[in-house]
Order: sequence, then C-alpha cells, then structure tokens
Amino acid sequence: MPAACEDTLQSVISRMKPNCATAIKYQENRYLSLMTDKWTGSGSFYAVLPDTMIKEQQFPEKELMAIRGNSLFYFNQESGQKHQGEITDLDDQTQYIAIFKALLTGDLALISKLYEIEFLGKPSGWVITLSTKKNATSDEGVKVIMRGLPEQPANGMELNMADGDRTEFLLSPATSGEAVKSTVKTLFDLLGAN
Repeated sequence: MPAACEDTLQSVISRMKPNCATAIKYQENRYLSLMTDKWTGSGSFYAVLPDTMIKEQQFPEKELMAIRGNSLFYFNQESGQKHQGEITDLDDQTQYIAIFKALLTGDLALISKLYEIEFLGKPSGWVITLSTKKNATSDEGVKVIMRGLPEQPANGMELNMADGDRTEFLLSPATSGEAVKSTVKTLFDLLGAN
C-alpha cells in the first residue's frame, strides 16, 4: 500500500517561498477560444523576496512582465514597447499577475485574500485549486490549479479564465543564487524599473 502524501498546504507554500533569488523555467500552452491551434511559449519566472516577480518570455518573441510591490512593468524587446502602471484594483488581468507573484513568493496571505483555497494531498502528489472569491457563487472568474509530486515544489500550473480560455505552465525545478539575482537586476534595468 502506497504511503500517504505528507504534504499540507503550509508545507507546499513554504517550499514555494524562496529564501534567495529563484528562477523557474517554463513551457506555456494557451488554448484560446478564438484560435483553433494552441499558442506555445517558453521562458523563465524569477522571484525575489519580499515582493518581486518577473516573467521573461524567450519564445516566440522576447517579452518581459514584472511586478514589484504594487508596480507593474511590461517590455516587448522586439517592438520596443514599454508600459508601467500601478495595481490599484484587482481586475481579472491584474489578479492573474498578482497571483503569480503570490505563488512564486509563497505569499499565503495574499492568496487567501483573493481566492478560496482547496488542497488535496494524495500518494501521487498534491493539488492546490484556487477559485476567485468575488465570483464564488458563479462559474465566472479565474481558477488556478497547481500540481506537484509528493514533497516537491510545483511542476505544473493551469489558469482557467471566465471566458473559457485556458493556459497551462509546465515548470522545471528552480535554480537560485547570485547569478539569478544578477539576471533579475539586468531584467529590471531593461524594464527601466531600477
């Protein structure tokens, strides 16, 4: 008989909380209702405590999205387009970015504020399902599903949007250290955020 999964919500979240600058490579697949073929991209997520997250897309085009505190940053390296703003109210789009930051920095307080949390630990692994609180009585809102193997960080995440669009992320094991911290500084320089 297989052993029971020893994971709890707190143990999974604590594994997500980096104690130094962390990078996670990802493969992204988007299934959009207006497109017949899936969209595929890849790159890296970076997390730095206490409140910084960067999504560096490398393929199909170079693009940076970041959040530091309540500030949002965007830069498309091919077009040169840059945007900067503040999170003042969490609509579906900014909530999507805020939840990435909360998950990558292990911010259970913010996750609990925005979502109803369901945790399931099984011998085959763990699953966290987050459902938007403001729309808990309807099928609308964002639903986030994270998965991982027993006693391991997340290896997959799925976002289900109210309009039926779905995005899957396949996550590689995290790397950390001074090289990652240096990369984050370079990326924020590109964003014009330092």
